[in-house]
Amino acid sequence: MAENTIALVSFLLTLMVFSHILGDIPLVSVLYRSAVFIFAGMTAAFALVVTYEGLILPYLQDIQDPSSAWTTLGHSADIYIFGAALLFGLLLLLKPVRAMSWLTNSVLAVVIVVGASVAVVGALSGTLFPLLQATAALPAGITQDFSALVDRLLIFVGTMTALFYFHYQTRPNRDGLAQESRLGQGFRYIGKAFIVTTLGAIYAATILTCLTILTERISFLFQFGA
Repeated sequence: MAENTIALVSFLLTLMVFSHILGDIPLVSVLYRSAVFIFAGMTAAFALVVTYEGLILPYLQDIQDPSSAWTTLGHSADIYIFGAALLFGLLLLLKPVRAMSWLTNSVLAVVIVVGASVAVVGALSGTLFPLLQATAALPAGITQDFSALVDRLLIFVGTMTALFYFHYQTRPNRDGLAQESRLGQGFRYIGKAFIVTTLGAIYAATILTCLTILTERISFLFQFGA
């Protein structure tokens, strides 16, 4: 019974999403928006439950146990950190209050700066540096495999020129105007070609994934109807 109910709800929600193809018709737009709102609400609820069970609840349990302090400052530091995080969260909830906008904007700026710093450090240590190391590392016997050597060379050239594409350096010419060297322009053009090729491949993979999902949904509709 439960499986049939879930299948029926999935069928109705699928039709509500596909109704967007019919255009901006009053009744159809309401169905599509309702499906989107349901999806957004369930996503937010799922994120809230996961955050509470995976982050807040374990942290509260660690605070109640002094022997599980995860900082070198001791158990009291855990309480201070949790209190500061709770205060920041309450201040962010006061965003609609205009009189408190300056304070909530300050808290939001701290959150954005900290998040950007963590993202940059993670991108450098987890993506860029390992990519450079893997590109520069030559496996044993690569000189005997011409295709592997070409692949490594393309990866190295693509990585270096793509990084050089975002570096713009000029020098004054005879007329005193800023001009980029021909060598730099050549590296930038090569890097641009690699970047465009990568973005095209990512876009094609995204379209293929969407078509696969669409095919699976259509197959589900036919199976449910049968």
